[in-house]
Amino acid sequence: MSLGYVLRLLWTHWPWWLAGALVGLWLVPLARIIPRHVLQCAKAPANAWQGPGGGLEQPIPLARRIWVPVVNASLWAYAAGTASHSAFWATLPGAGLASTLVLLALIDWDTTMLPDWVVLPLGLAGLGSSYAGFTPHSLLAGAASAAVVLGLMGGLAWVFQRIKGESGVGGGDLKLLAALATWWGLVGVLYIVLWSSLVNVVWCLVWRRFKGFSPQAEWPFGPAIVVAALVWYLQH
Repeated sequence: MSLGYVLRLLWTHWPWWLAGALVGLWLVPLARIIPRHVLQCAKAPANAWQGPGGGLEQPIPLARRIWVPVVNASLWAYAAGTASHSAFWATLPGAGLASTLVLLALIDWDTTMLPDWVVLPLGLAGLGSSYAGFTPHSLLAGAASAAVVLGLMGGLAWVFQRIKGESGVGGGDLKLLAALATWWGLVGVLYIVLWSSLVNVVWCLVWRRFKGFSPQAEWPFGPAIVVAALVWYLQH
């Protein structure tokens, strides 16, 4: 995707770009509000979950308030430019999918948490989009793909835990992959798993080498899944 193509998208679909930027501004604080409510409902302290982003008690970085709206605006413009037709409802599923993935990446980066409040609606939206014909497969195929992903990846995680004594993939990651299967099917998710695993290893090594983070923090898999999923989305 060339720079010229991106600029044409932004010029042609400026209402979607503007709406995406405004939603992106809203995503930044929402990524703190949702996990805070989740922890409050669980009666857990705000610092109970901490990722490389430092948890919920760290101030939101200024750079995040800039790059998130820009990225989200670009994704919304792309969704408008690649929709099957120009109707509002044809663009909304892709735009909503992209924003939800960005939101999940932000939450997981700060807290290593992928809340059901966000992941489960993402899966239901994928099934609804399959039923409406916005995905290349049927509703039944989408549901079956999600079930297979849960069974396959859950089984591998169970085997890994039995051998190593620790969890290889978190429950939130499994649910996210299953939700993505409702959008892109089993084959798409397998590619996402492959590329996200590579991204995650490189990302972790580089971050530890140049940034580092608190010994109490854990490294999340969700942001790498989101990066791979967005790349898959942009290519398909």
